[in-house]
Amino acid sequence: MMQENWLQIVRDFSPNKNYVLATIVATNGSTYRKTGTMMLISSEGVCTGLLSGGCLEADIALHAQEVLDTGQCAELTYDLKAGADLLWGLGLGCDGAIDIFLQPITTENQHLSFTQLLDAVQAGKTGFYCQCIEAQGTGKAVFIEALLDEMDKSIEAKLGSGDWLIVPITPIFNMLVCGAGPDVVPLVNMVTQLGWRVTLQDHRQAYLDQPDFSSCFQKRKLRAENASVEQYQGFDAVVVMTHNLNNDGEILQQALAAGVDYIGLLGPAGRRDKLLSALSLTASDVQGQVFGPIGLDIGGRSPQAIALSICAEIQQFISMRHQTNNVKSWRIQH
Repeated sequence: MMQENWLQIVRDFSPNKNYVLATIVATNGSTYRKTGTMMLISSEGVCTGLLSGGCLEADIALHAQEVLDTGQCAELTYDLKAGADLLWGLGLGCDGAIDIFLQPITTENQHLSFTQLLDAVQAGKTGFYCQCIEAQGTGKAVFIEALLDEMDKSIEAKLGSGDWLIVPITPIFNMLVCGAGPDVVPLVNMVTQLGWRVTLQDHRQAYLDQPDFSSCFQKRKLRAENASVEQYQGFDAVVVMTHNLNNDGEILQQALAAGVDYIGLLGPAGRRDKLLSALSLTASDVQGQVFGPIGLDIGGRSPQAIALSICAEIQQFISMRHQTNNVKSWRIQH
C-alpha cells in the first residue's frame, strides 16, 4: 500500500487545528482501497483523500464529528457485499467489506506524531506510522523513522501492548523533468494530479516562467553541461525531454552516476542506443533503470497521449518497486 496524496494532505493540514484520521485497518473481498490507506477529516467535515470510490466518505465524516465531540476513537465496518449492500441503501455492488478506524488527532494529543510523519515524507525519509486500534480509547499512535527494510521485529519491539496497525510510510515521489518545451505541459499537469513532486529544469528562463508550469515544486535554470552529479541526486525519476542529443547525453550520464532509479528518454530506440553508445553502454546494461522509448505503448502521438503513457509507465515502475520491496501494512497484537 502506498499513500499517493501526501502533497494534498501536507497542503490541507494545519498544526493549529483538530482532525480525525480515518484508516482502513482490514478488508475482505473486493475493495477500492486497501489496508493502511488514510484519510484526513477536518473539524468542518472536509475529507482529504478517499477510502472508497467516494460513496462512503460522507458517512465516515459524520462519524468523525462524533469522534471529535467525544474525544473517543471509533471503528466502523462497511459490508458492501451484494446482500448487505441493499441494507445500506447504497446500491454499490462492490462485493467487499472494510473496517475503518477513526481516531482524533488534535492539538491536545500533539496530533499523535502525524506532524512528524508529514515532516518526514517532505524530507524524503521513510518510516512506520503505528496506530493502536482501540475503539474505546482516546487515541494512541507513534511515527518511527526507519528504513523500510527495518521491518517486523525491530519495529514491533518499540511498541507497547495492544492491537497495532503498522503502516510503512514512503516519501513523496520526487521527479525531475529536463526540458520545458510545449510537450512538457501536459506531463507536468498529470504528474501534479498524481500527487508527485516535480522539479523542472531548462536553460531558458522564459520557458521556465510560463504560467503552465506554476504547479512545479521547483524550477531551475541550468545548462546540462554545467550540471553536477549532486544536482541529480535525491530524485526518484528523471525524464529527459530536451530534444537535443548533446543535452540528453549530458543528463543521462549524470543521472546514471547519481544512481537515479528511473531514467526516461524521449525518442526512438535508435536514439537511445546512440546516447548509450557514447557512454560505452548498451540497453541491456541499464535494463530496468533506463527506459527508452519512454512510456507504455498505449497508442497515440499527441503530447497528451505521450504524457499519459509516461505517467502510466512510472506508476507501474513505482508499484512494482513496492511489491518487490514488500511494502505493505501489517497488524500485530502484543
